[in-house]
Amino acid sequence: MSPNNQAIEAQVDQLATIAPRSTGAGGHLRYDKAFARLMDMLASRIAYQVRRYGLGDMADDAQQVCAIAVHRALESYDPGKASFTTHATWLIKGELQSLRHRVRLDQRQSAQSANIRTVSLDGLVPTSGNGALFEIVDETAERAMQSSVGNAMARRSLKRLLDQIRAPGFERQIVWDTLYDRAPSGPAKGASGQPLSSEQRRQIVRRTFRNCARAIAA
Repeated sequence: MSPNNQAIEAQVDQLATIAPRSTGAGGHLRYDKAFARLMDMLASRIAYQVRRYGLGDMADDAQQVCAIAVHRALESYDPGKASFTTHATWLIKGELQSLRHRVRLDQRQSAQSANIRTVSLDGLVPTSGNGALFEIVDETAERAMQSSVGNAMARRSLKRLLDQIRAPGFERQIVWDTLYDRAPSGPAKGASGQPLSSEQRRQIVRRTFRNCARAIAA
């Protein structure tokens, strides 16, 4: 194992010893700082994968989904099966591929292999007047594209607001999990050490959104 990978494994071990869910705000702060150091260690690998998936023009969104992937990697890591770098890389690839599919539908390898096009320039047909009509191959593509762009802008704006209000890392994760309607991927317990209920997670999301609204109003 290379010295860099050894350092990453040591950082993962350190994260495992920090329990923000049972040590209050101080634990959350230490966990967030340790997680940020881990992300710095993985930065070059993440940057490579972002370029590989052609998402360099949406770095903020790509960084967010990579952070989600690393959180999930920490939750599911089994040192007996693979190194953390290998385990995290597979999850990072999955999140980046999912992001690319949402915002660039026709750039998927499967679509290129099938020669799928949203609008066929070869299908231009003359009209009785001046100009031409497009032959629409996929009439839902425009709506899908507009929806994807809108979602990307919303994610970017929310990330900036969360940075502005300095939302703790585990609360950010609960917000993102709620927005994407997926199973919890962050810490499963609160400061009391008890598992967070669905209502507690909803309260965290509501409080965070109220703080975001205040930030916008200010």
